[in-house]
Amino acid sequence: MTVKDLATLTPSGYPAVSLLMPTHRTPPANQQDPIRLRNLLTETRRRLEADEAVPADVAAAVYDEIAEAAAHVDLRQVGEGLALFASPGQVHIRVLESPVNERVVVADTYEIRDVVADAARRHRYWALVLSEQPTRLWSGDGTNLVEVTTHGFPFTHEGPGGALGLPRDYGQNPSAHRDERHRQFFRDIATALAQVDAIDARPVFVLGVERYLAFFAAEWTGPIAGTVPGNYDHSGPHDLHRILAPHLAAHQAFEQIAALEHLDVARGANRFAAGLPEVWQLARQGRGAHLLVEEDYHSPAWIHEDHLHPAEQQPTRAPAGTLVDDAVDDVVELVARQGGEVTFVGDGSLATDGRIALILRY
Repeated sequence: MTVKDLATLTPSGYPAVSLLMPTHRTPPANQQDPIRLRNLLTETRRRLEADEAVPADVAAAVYDEIAEAAAHVDLRQVGEGLALFASPGQVHIRVLESPVNERVVVADTYEIRDVVADAARRHRYWALVLSEQPTRLWSGDGTNLVEVTTHGFPFTHEGPGGALGLPRDYGQNPSAHRDERHRQFFRDIATALAQVDAIDARPVFVLGVERYLAFFAAEWTGPIAGTVPGNYDHSGPHDLHRILAPHLAAHQAFEQIAALEHLDVARGANRFAAGLPEVWQLARQGRGAHLLVEEDYHSPAWIHEDHLHPAEQQPTRAPAGTLVDDAVDDVVELVARQGGEVTFVGDGSLATDGRIALILRY
């Protein structure tokens, strides 16, 4: 799911259960993760059964859904956190690269703030590995790559000019016929990739021998974030990420520079906000077009009426304020939910802006 998909994720009805827990990549810390998950599931069952607004059969069904989802999570293959969401007839799992505070929440909506912020921090992309036997498309999410098996992928070049070769009597210029068959093959791949990218637009990285790169470039009408010449027909996901890593880093640096340049233009037009309190308030008003945040910026804060206060300045006037763990994640969710862009930039890039800045719609 994209950042915007996550930001608009809605439950099917009451109760909406959110289970969030920190996880660990390596022993001995990860040996406690199964116990922690079982304890949170026990707490989930207790909350559902104690809620008088939830019929017993609905409580049992929702619990079974989230427990079954949890049973399919391989806690040996996780990041820094885990999020499970369930409501009647609906369940979602998200493995996080950012740590979260352990909690179970039963409410009308899902507790998605941490998940949206985590998705915004991660870099998602398409990796297209060109080959006749076959061309494969990989969905990249940070260091993880999963092969796409929809929209015709993987594509194998069959028939004349491909697996079968060309008949001996195939005209006076067989190489021209072979090239035309190749062009059609890569035209079909470009069409299928365009359909996938229309559903979830991401940077596209293309790998393959020079001949195939040229055929594909002639048929693809969208931007290409990077090309990697070479034969990678049999490369697995780990090898592909290692090969792509410098290209991904270069593209991320380019995106950050472009975002900072857009911020400078907005600053010149007096169409920006800086600092967490002001950015938070304008984001709540739906005015955020593009949010820029330093990678490691997190900040607890007090929310009092329509204002945000630093964590060390607890409001004393009634009504009592609400302390949030990370107001930065709140802003990320707000901007994403309203269709705005979110870009994380290197630490120190926004030093004069209080580590967070917002380009305004108006």
